[in-house]
Amino acid sequence: MPIIINTSVSSLVAQNALTRATWNMQKSLERLSTGNRINSAADDPAGSYYASRLNTKIRGSKIAYQNVQAGNNMIAIASDDLSSINTQLERIKDLATQYSNETLTSEEQNAIKKEVQQRVDEIERIAKESNFNDVKLLDGSRTSVRLQIGSDSDASTNSLTVDDVFLKASTGQDGIKLFGSGADQFADVDAAFKDADTAAEFIDIVQASADLVTERISNAGIWQSRLSSISDLLLTQNENMSSAYSTVMDADIAEETANYTKNQLLQQTASAMVSQANQISGVLALKLINAAVG
Repeated sequence: MPIIINTSVSSLVAQNALTRATWNMQKSLERLSTGNRINSAADDPAGSYYASRLNTKIRGSKIAYQNVQAGNNMIAIASDDLSSINTQLERIKDLATQYSNETLTSEEQNAIKKEVQQRVDEIERIAKESNFNDVKLLDGSRTSVRLQIGSDSDASTNSLTVDDVFLKASTGQDGIKLFGSGADQFADVDAAFKDADTAAEFIDIVQASADLVTERISNAGIWQSRLSSISDLLLTQNENMSSAYSTVMDADIAEETANYTKNQLLQQTASAMVSQANQISGVLALKLINAAVG
């Protein structure tokens, strides 16, 4: 084996080992500090691309879940307001049934008509005021609501149009048809409660209005049930995608701790060997030179 001074191959080998150990130790330290296995695309280009796409889908899935919850809340408010209207109609029907019995005094009849008018006014108020996030629900301005339930653009699989819930819930012919100008309708409370016979006829009209409202309440329940299923599915999908993302991106702390410790020992050993390699070459060269000149 030649003994040379200008180029110490043994030292270079030890230096390269020291560089690799230091780089690997720094990489383990970075992963332990961030908790991420991939901290830049250079760490794993394919994994970084896959994780980025997964993260986009996870974020989109979370927003879609929020959309579904908001839609469910909107439907719930409409359903509750419709239930309140239905309660008013049930009471109006009771009062019409009571009025159609010719045993009442004029004072009792007037009291009934006043209460009916108050109930009608309350229905009108609810129809005008029902809203979610300032979006009117029962004033006739909206008949359907589009919900984005997925993170992709394909409308057939990522959106729903909720209909048959929202309606114009005012008492007129264009609403729940409690009053109207048709031959089988009464124009107002006074006309409906003109006498016992008109009140008796009004019973069926009130029931038809209540049936219309009840149908919308039932439809709301059907939509809420479906949206609850969609919410469960989105949560499951998010869980699975998050697990896949973790597999690619998250560092194994136990493994990286072991790697850090190993590379720390290799760094210390390589550093010592660099010094040793330099000394060995120099010592041998000096001995040969001294022997030659001695």
